[in-house]
Amino acid sequence: MKYNTLLKSSLSLIALLATTLTGVNAAERPTILSDEDIAYVKELISSEVNAKQEADNSFSFGGYFRTGTNTVIGGGANNGGSCYSLNYPKNDGIYYRLGNECRDYGELKFTKKQQLSGVNFKAVYMIDVAGDSRSPTATESWSKRTRELYVETDNLLDNGNLWMGRRYYRSIGVGDVHMLDYFYVQSSGNGVGVSDIAINDSDKLHIAVLAYGGEGDITGENGTADSNYQNIMADIRYEMDVGDAGEVVFTLQNLFVNDAINAAGLADGRTYTVQWQKKFGIVDQKTAIQVGTGAMARNPGSAGTDGGSFDYAANSSSKGLRIFNTGLIDISEKFKINYMAMYEKSDDYHTLKSVGVRPHYSISPHWSVLGELGYNAYQTKTNGIENDEQTLMKYALALQATADSTEYWSRPSLRFYLSNFDWNKAAGQESGLSVAGKEGAESALVAGAQVEVWF
Repeated sequence: MKYNTLLKSSLSLIALLATTLTGVNAAERPTILSDEDIAYVKELISSEVNAKQEADNSFSFGGYFRTGTNTVIGGGANNGGSCYSLNYPKNDGIYYRLGNECRDYGELKFTKKQQLSGVNFKAVYMIDVAGDSRSPTATESWSKRTRELYVETDNLLDNGNLWMGRRYYRSIGVGDVHMLDYFYVQSSGNGVGVSDIAINDSDKLHIAVLAYGGEGDITGENGTADSNYQNIMADIRYEMDVGDAGEVVFTLQNLFVNDAINAAGLADGRTYTVQWQKKFGIVDQKTAIQVGTGAMARNPGSAGTDGGSFDYAANSSSKGLRIFNTGLIDISEKFKINYMAMYEKSDDYHTLKSVGVRPHYSISPHWSVLGELGYNAYQTKTNGIENDEQTLMKYALALQATADSTEYWSRPSLRFYLSNFDWNKAAGQESGLSVAGKEGAESALVAGAQVEVWF
């Protein structure tokens, strides 16, 4: 019966096609077709049209959040914000995440698709909320920010998707470093762009222009007070498939600073990034090299979760270098290791050395054990003179429940953790890890629970 129906519909469609090709008047009914054939084909076409309209006019909701609670059960520390981190110019410092996130954070994303006169439109609105997980709900002051507010169309142009509005422009083409919650090519803001421009069957190009502006005191060697500045970021990302050698991504972020009063001498900046991704047996790895100049020398790529960490008062000849490798080692169905190693050095600002590993072992269908070791050594400069090197060592052990404990990225995850932190005197003073008057207490033991989900 199944094959008879398939044959019948196929013959009906062929008959219609033959009618068109042989020039039969559309008003004339081919004798080969019965009333049943005509009705069946109309039903097929109607179903296809309705399905497409439904797909092109859909509404979806997604997002991410993490929340939990923790307490210091040993040692002394200034346990605030992002728990224990060094004062690196990422928006919340440099730190390893597992058992070390003291802020509740959520992203809520709403997407509406619509087809008008044959043009596909997608409208996106995303808001995020964040707050200190240790404060009572009745008194908590939460931040609320519009992260995305844009419209995109995928068929208005002959090639590529045109978009306009506010975008969280950070992971397109490159991704992130999960262990650090670290987006290393970060150009988020209001702008316009064309994404997914097909160069050939495998390569594609993304182009965006985003603007930032504001007023305030600009400090530094070339700084002046009461500066009114308007920045334009040109962001170009090219994804290239190099066959057996893997995938390569080239990015250029070019920051143009337009000083409205033309007096502060603010520096432009740019970052060049080359990323190479290839799987070697059980190791799925990614390597990136970044070079930042001028306003982006202190933090190449404006790395972080928020972006915007430019030094407008930088020396235009200043340079910064970052190299890192991160990946997932799939040792067996039950045992996996996430790792990261990074080296960063800038002429006028700092040197950073960071290495971390997160082993993950399944002990039952829904439970797994995680550990994380993370080490950061960070040395800043003041007026060209190196300060004492700050060090922070973290050890964490967690028991985690997920739907599939053998899958490293399975979410939601419910975790119970115990984390230990050790830092030196320089970190306690410069990054505020030690409690005032108790600088000798340079360690802390923290217990907590956290849930994390993306949907």
